[in-house]
Amino acid sequence: MNDIEIALLGKIDDMKEEIIEFLQKLVRSPTEVPPGKYRDLSKVISAKMEEFGIKTKIKRNNIIGELGSEKGRNLIFNAHYDTVTVHDGWTKEPYSGEIVDSKIYGRGSSDDKSCVVAEIFAAKALLDIGVELKGKLLLTAVVNEEIGGVGGTEYIVNDEIIKGDACVVGDAPAAYPTAYRGGALQFSFLIKGIRRHAMCYPDLVPQYRNEFSGINAVHKMLPIMNFLMKLQEEFNTKETKYPVPLSLPKKVSSVEITKMEGGNAVDTVADYCNLHCMINVIPEQDIEPIRAKIFAFIEDLKKKDPDLDILVQNPISIKPQIADINSDIAKAVKDAFKTIYKEEREFKTFIPTTDAHNFQQKGIETILIGTIRGENNIHAQDEFVYIDDLINVTKIYALTALNYLR
Repeated sequence: MNDIEIALLGKIDDMKEEIIEFLQKLVRSPTEVPPGKYRDLSKVISAKMEEFGIKTKIKRNNIIGELGSEKGRNLIFNAHYDTVTVHDGWTKEPYSGEIVDSKIYGRGSSDDKSCVVAEIFAAKALLDIGVELKGKLLLTAVVNEEIGGVGGTEYIVNDEIIKGDACVVGDAPAAYPTAYRGGALQFSFLIKGIRRHAMCYPDLVPQYRNEFSGINAVHKMLPIMNFLMKLQEEFNTKETKYPVPLSLPKKVSSVEITKMEGGNAVDTVADYCNLHCMINVIPEQDIEPIRAKIFAFIEDLKKKDPDLDILVQNPISIKPQIADINSDIAKAVKDAFKTIYKEEREFKTFIPTTDAHNFQQKGIETILIGTIRGENNIHAQDEFVYIDDLINVTKIYALTALNYLR
């Protein structure tokens, strides 16, 4: 390491307790989406940036910080501070920021408030040691990532509120850089039936029906569920060729039925059934044939069953992306990892979608870093982040900016 790198990492080590305390503060402020109540925390994050001397503005609760020079390239750091809901089953208080065995517990501690904290303190370290960046560093702490980025990263990128030559998204597995990213399709199927007394007028085959018979929406959902399970069997035959993190060993595309509801009472024919599913695909898989196959299957069902009253929605379609691992930003990130871990770290695959696709679609080369490990319980009970991962990702942000903008 050179003198600047030593000073930079030393500064971050000196700020360790302050970094931990700020993450605890963010965790203690709920920002679940829905409902998406962000205003209070947006002011906290903005105030911290301004305290550190970072020029700041807020756009629809998205905080954008800016430092550096107009002369040179623009590098974007991106992380989100919205979270999924808490749900039940926690053994720790979900909004406590409690520290146990070098872990910080709480919803959003790993996904993704840790990276919001990391990018801010990385910028502070650069400012405090007097690094003159040859270009501009943009810090973005955004909302609504957990619901597809609408009103968050999608808004600030597509409306060109921010522009950049490269981006680092802090929402990925820990200890390795990520360059290969999966795609996603979200589907919802809503079937309407006819409510009737389940014993007097059940949903039976035509010869046992009359004009008072019910139509069971749950029954009519079964062929769709079976189709989705067969689709998973097809996916199981093709593994990604790209390396995956050990703690996140998913190598195939997946179909996950995430929520299903229907019916009104145990003695009544179900007059509705609503099913939601997420389809995540490996980097090599094209999402369009999958999408077409699902809609074709539904059209065939409707032809076979004139009583099928169904609405199919596909609100999210995100194509897989493969970053250029020889780009300047990829090299800057890789060098940062080598400095921190004292060895080369290969680029890995992350199948879950992030805000990265919004940048890549605008021609902004994007690499992912993060604090996620299999045991972190993201989107589940007792979510936590390792303090070491929090500090290391702060250092990686700082070194990446140094490498790319000097």
